[in-house]
Amino acid sequence: MKYSFTLIAALYALPAFGQDTMRMSLAAAFSYAEKNNPAFQNTQTDVEIAKQTVNQIKANGLPQVNASANFQQYITIPGSWVPNSFSTQPGAPDYLFFRFQQKYASTASIGVNQLLWDGTFLMGLKAATEYVSLSQTLVNKSKADLYANVSKAYLLALTTAKNMALVNSNMATLEKSLKDITALNKEGFAEKLDVQRLELALSNLKVQKDKLQNAAMITQNLLKFQMGMDVNTPLLLTDDLETLDKSMGLAETEKDGFNVKNRVEHKLLQQTLSLSYLDERRYKLGYLPTLVGFLQHQESTNRPEFNFFKSNLTPNNNWVPASLWGLSLQVPVFDGLRKQAQIRDVRLRRMKTQNDLKNFENAANLEYTNARLSYDNNLKQVAVQKQNLELARDIYEKANVKFKEGVGSTLEILQAENELKTSQTNYLNALYDLVVSKIDLQKATGTVITE
Repeated sequence: MKYSFTLIAALYALPAFGQDTMRMSLAAAFSYAEKNNPAFQNTQTDVEIAKQTVNQIKANGLPQVNASANFQQYITIPGSWVPNSFSTQPGAPDYLFFRFQQKYASTASIGVNQLLWDGTFLMGLKAATEYVSLSQTLVNKSKADLYANVSKAYLLALTTAKNMALVNSNMATLEKSLKDITALNKEGFAEKLDVQRLELALSNLKVQKDKLQNAAMITQNLLKFQMGMDVNTPLLLTDDLETLDKSMGLAETEKDGFNVKNRVEHKLLQQTLSLSYLDERRYKLGYLPTLVGFLQHQESTNRPEFNFFKSNLTPNNNWVPASLWGLSLQVPVFDGLRKQAQIRDVRLRRMKTQNDLKNFENAANLEYTNARLSYDNNLKQVAVQKQNLELARDIYEKANVKFKEGVGSTLEILQAENELKTSQTNYLNALYDLVVSKIDLQKATGTVITE
C-alpha cells in the first residue's frame, strides 16, 4: 500500500490551507535553518567578532596619531619672590615679587607613536588569527549539530504524519465495512455483535486519530523551533521516509571505518591546544623590552590679553613652534611574578585540554561503536518489518475475500485489520529508526552532510 506524502501531510495540515503554506523538503528545511536559527547565527557572528579582535590587535602595531589643544586663563597670575640684587641702598627690600607668566596661554600639538618592537604584540596577533580559525571550526560544529537536529525533527514530524494517514485510511476501510455489515444485519444476514465489534474498532481508531493529531502539531512545532521558524507558520512537509532512506546513503568509510581526527570536536580541542602554546610564548616574550618611536610637533603662545582672533599683533603674541623625535624603551624588571603565574595558569589549562582530548577520543570511539551497532540492527529490523507488512497485507486481503464469500467472520477481519495496522506502524517506526541511525552514524564518523 503506497501513500503520496503530499496527500498524507494534507490530512493534518488542512486547517492551514488558505494561508501562505510553506512547502518544505528536508534540504529546504536545513537551508531555512541556516538562515534563521538564532543559535547558528550567533556562531557566525562569533567569527566576525574574532576578525574584529584581530583588527584591534593589528591597530596596536600601526602608527598612533594624536592631536591635542588646550587653552587656559589665569584668574590669579602666579609669581615668584627673588632676592633683591638690583639695589644696595639702605632700606631696599631684601626680596622682590615678579610675575613672569602671561594671563592667557594656549598650546596645540600633534604626535605620532610607532611600536617598533614588542614580542607580546607579535605573538598576540598570531594567536588572534588562530582564534578566527577556531571560531570558524565552531561554525562547522554548529552546522553539523543543526543538520542533525533539523533532520531528526523533520523525520519525527514526517513519521507522525504518515502514521495518522494510515489511521485515516484504516478508518475509511472500517467505515465501509461497518456500512456493509449494518446493511447485512438489517437483512438478517449478519449478527448485531458483528456491527458492535466494528463500531468499537472504529471508535478506538477515532481516539487514536485525536492523539496523533496532537502529536503531529507538537512534532511539527519542534521542527519549526529547530529551524527558527514562527510556530504559527503553516508548514507542509514534502519528503517521504522511504525516499529519504534511499537518498541518505552511507559512504564506505561511515560503514566500515572510523578516524577520530575527522570529528570536528577533535579539531576544536587541537586548536585549543595550539592556542595555549601561543599564549605561553606570548607571556614569555613579555620579559623582553618594548621599543616605541615617537615624533611630536607643538605650537604654544602666552599672551597678556585675549586676542586670539586679532591680526597684526606684536611678536610677543606669536606662536612658538617646537618639534622633537625620540625613542622610548621599556624594560620589565619585576612585575610581582604576574607573568610567571600567567605561564603556570596556561600550562594547567593545557593539561585539562589534553585530558579532555583523551576523554573525547574514548567517548567518540564508544559513540561510533554504538551508532554502528544501532545502524546494523535497524537495517535488519526494516527488512523484517517490511516482510511482516507484506504478510499482514496478504492475510487481510484473504480475510476480506473470505468474509465477502460468506465463509469468514467480522472477528477475523478485525484481527487481520489490527495486525495490518500494527505492521504498518512497526514498519514506519523501523524506517524512522534506520534513517535516524544513519544520521547518528554520520555524526559519529564526522561526516555529517551539511549541504
